[in-house]
Amino acid sequence: MTDVTVPLQSAGSVEIQTLSLISSSGLFINLTDYMAEINIFEDMFSSFMGGTITIVDSRNLLKEVPIVGDEYIVVKIKTPTVESFISKTFRVFSVTDREIVRDLNTQTYNLHFISKEAVLDSIKPLYKSFSGKISDVAQKIFDDYLSNFRTIDAIKQTLEINPQKSRLVVYPETQNSVKFVSPGWTPFKCLNWLASKAIPKEGKACNYLFFESNKNFYFLNVEKIFEQNYKTNAVNLGTYYYKINSVKENEDINEKMFIAEDFQVIRTTDHLTNYSNGYIANKLITLDVINKQYQFHDHDHVAKFKEYAHSQGESSLPIFASDTIRNPVTKIKFYPIHPGLHTLPDNVSEKMPIIYGNRLSNLQELSNLKISINVPGRTDAEVGAMLYFSFPDVSPKSEQDTSKTNEDKYYSGFYIITAIRHKINQFKHTMTLELVKDALSNK
Repeated sequence: MTDVTVPLQSAGSVEIQTLSLISSSGLFINLTDYMAEINIFEDMFSSFMGGTITIVDSRNLLKEVPIVGDEYIVVKIKTPTVESFISKTFRVFSVTDREIVRDLNTQTYNLHFISKEAVLDSIKPLYKSFSGKISDVAQKIFDDYLSNFRTIDAIKQTLEINPQKSRLVVYPETQNSVKFVSPGWTPFKCLNWLASKAIPKEGKACNYLFFESNKNFYFLNVEKIFEQNYKTNAVNLGTYYYKINSVKENEDINEKMFIAEDFQVIRTTDHLTNYSNGYIANKLITLDVINKQYQFHDHDHVAKFKEYAHSQGESSLPIFASDTIRNPVTKIKFYPIHPGLHTLPDNVSEKMPIIYGNRLSNLQELSNLKISINVPGRTDAEVGAMLYFSFPDVSPKSEQDTSKTNEDKYYSGFYIITAIRHKINQFKHTMTLELVKDALSNK
């Protein structure tokens, strides 16, 4: 965790070091003076980042720099006293919401942008065979077809390519192998398909995801994030508190950095849906196409819950009763297997009975309890990190009860950040965090 204890000017202070538009002809425009607001989005369930810039334009830049879809947006922002930057070059792909204001002299519009890698992905369908351990294949596909210079430095209105390339972090290594031919899939689709077929070498949950944060691309097992949090505290951003009453003016600025506002419950457990979507129990039917034999594989998540690592560490309790009703036939999947077709050990085709029910239940578990909070922005935060959220117990208290540390047992606990909206203007950076926890704590 990056040190944020150095005094700040205000909670959410931001340094916009670079915000530039580079046209297809090489024209350089500093957007800092035109920018009303920039929004950057990152999501664990999305393969790439994107965002919008709201421009207030009194010089008719659209005439000087016609937007044709080949423009770059160079972004480099930093929270004072935090070492980590959000630094990346995006590609503009659209201009929307253009309006004329202020006596026809000024116009506003939104520039929409996405990661450069997303543009590369769209023009690189792969007709190629791949073979090997899944984690190695994923790394090779990214390095060969997607890895690109992460930033273009705009220094004194000249462009300098930063030699640092976008990087894929694969963690942990997978135990199973794959041999397949991509039928024109893009690299992103290949990587997402590989994530759906991966078994970790260490751990049991088959919940790999491929996504981009503001720091790196990740091919990451969610169970390992939970383990990192409660074993080494390596991914913990700290403890955030929700205060019903507004922050007092005399409170320390560093304390204000950890005050959450606008708490909202996005989703709570829907047991009726969970009975039918396969979360509680599911069934896989495999057909051995060589020997013409069927096999039935039932996954009972109620019985297997404690085999996996969860967000609350060793104190994790499921968000369902131990005797809850379930029937695996409510969610049935058919899958053909080809024993001996490939000479690779642990080929994915033969491992689907291990993967399917395991992955389905563990990913569905990430939507059981989802909340959203607004907090001061910090550039060391990224999706895939975790935090502790303390929500007050709002139940009636007696006059003798003077405790100020009581927490709501349901909404307090460790959460993983699954999505972030970075909202930045000239003076302030705020984040809307989508937080998920997959378990309750017996504490």
